[in-house]
Amino acid sequence: MSSLWCLPYCCNAGVKTTLLEAHSDMGSTEILEKETSESLSNGTSSNIEAAKRLAKRLYQLDRFKRSDVAKHLGKNNEFSKLVAEEYLKFFDFTGMTLDQSLRYFFKAFSLVGETQERERVLIHFSNRYFYCNPNTIASQDGVHCLTCAMMLLNTDLHGHVSVGV
Repeated sequence: MSSLWCLPYCCNAGVKTTLLEAHSDMGSTEILEKETSESLSNGTSSNIEAAKRLAKRLYQLDRFKRSDVAKHLGKNNEFSKLVAEEYLKFFDFTGMTLDQSLRYFFKAFSLVGETQERERVLIHFSNRYFYCNPNTIASQDGVHCLTCAMMLLNTDLHGHVSVGV
């Protein structure tokens, strides 16, 4: 796998939206999310509440492993996006540098999965970091580009792309 896994998306994909699709084997936890997301229509308060519940369980590792978290945050569907937004609310990066925030974030779970899934997780991280520190870096895209650059340097330094292990 190339160490340039993040750069193609960095500055031209847009932080708030991405048109990438990825599929992954979700194991036993896929059933929970699939049932929840299929039985609810997007945007309803029930859907948001279900996303909050799943995000809390992921954050607390309640019947989930650290390696399960990224799988749920990185899927390309509306429910997973809601879960990711709710999950990131458990992190307060206010006053932290970008590298401190990344370290703090990756203590909670392992960033595993396909490149596109990892990219979506990093987009959610970048959005949250910018929300917590709106005056530190000029834009959300700027935060995302720096995040990708730091991840690339980490990959080059350590020779792998698994983070938080």
